[in-house]
Amino acid sequence: MPLRARIIFLFASLVTTGAAVSSAAVENHYACRPLVCSTLVPGAEPQDPSTHDCGYARRNSWWADYTAAPLVWSRPAREVVVALFDDGAAVDHSDLRNQLWTNEREARGSRGIDDDGNGYVDDIHGWDFIDSDPNVAPQGQCTRRPSHGTFMASLIAAQRNNNIGIAGAGAESVKLMVLRITGCGGPAGRFDPERIRRALNYSVTMGAQILSFSAHWVQTTAALDAAFAEAAHSLTSPHPAIIVASVPNKGEPKAGYPAAYAFRRIIRAIPVGDHDTIAPGTSPAPAGLNLAAPSACILGATSAPDHYAIAGGSSNSTAILSGLLAGIWSQLPYATLSPERFVERVVRARMMESPRRTAPGKRAPYLEGVPIADACLLDRSGRFAQVCKTRPRDSLI
Repeated sequence: MPLRARIIFLFASLVTTGAAVSSAAVENHYACRPLVCSTLVPGAEPQDPSTHDCGYARRNSWWADYTAAPLVWSRPAREVVVALFDDGAAVDHSDLRNQLWTNEREARGSRGIDDDGNGYVDDIHGWDFIDSDPNVAPQGQCTRRPSHGTFMASLIAAQRNNNIGIAGAGAESVKLMVLRITGCGGPAGRFDPERIRRALNYSVTMGAQILSFSAHWVQTTAALDAAFAEAAHSLTSPHPAIIVASVPNKGEPKAGYPAAYAFRRIIRAIPVGDHDTIAPGTSPAPAGLNLAAPSACILGATSAPDHYAIAGGSSNSTAILSGLLAGIWSQLPYATLSPERFVERVVRARMMESPRRTAPGKRAPYLEGVPIADACLLDRSGRFAQVCKTRPRDSLI
């Protein structure tokens, strides 16, 4: 087998606390217990009193206020489809089951028939590209451990005000497409470029506008490069998208793909920890659209029906950034922008110019710090966030 086919998928660390998974009774109520583990909490009280999910109300979802996420928790002008590339997700979790993208032709069609003719039978909420079936829940060894994909899904889109758990950054605006591209050991956990290429093409063809990659890999192929270039760089692509890519923080010498690509519509998630510092061990990323988002002391879902845990790692930064971007994109006046215009006129011209920055890092491109991702460009009279330092300029679109 060629070397490139033996590369193991690498996820930014997802380490759950032992208390979070010690028993079902503890897990079921974990989101509601008072938890203190970060210095980034922006205020003593939650910013948005209208959000009742106990994980937010108890300040356990402190990262939401840190990124001004409540500014996007209002009625969206449109929904944004976010594709999650991971080990699957527990689609029957209480915080996720109502947040899923649905392929309506398959949902209303006949079981066992490819009703929409896309080559995938019964692909209602996405596709399992490992086992080639529509079951996008974690499989095999992934069912015996906290689900990485479920955790990411909850940070992107966990349902708001359903009286349980947390609210995802894109809670009001995201429809989540689940694509299972890796497993938890054995052949399923190995990098397969053709598998990723097919998943990438599926996602954009079926309408995903933001592609969230918490996984990364260190080698690539010409075919995979071309697929990413078509989705994230071409100005004439029939299915353009924005890719949010994880920059690992476990000491890897390079960021890995897809963060290593210099394509125009790739936004890299830089993990930020206590005291606004870039997480130790964060790999150097190409200069460009690098936005910091919280990584440590993050509460998220782990398994159905309603289990939660605390975890750390740049995977969290990626999911939070994906949901936040979707939430901003769903709001007027930004909802009408194409992917290219959203990146240029919102991400590059507004978010990258934020006065909020991390502390300077120890190596390029972090020597002057990194802009902290937030929704402050939605700060308005009557709807504001404590962390927003300056009133935004009028819309640039």
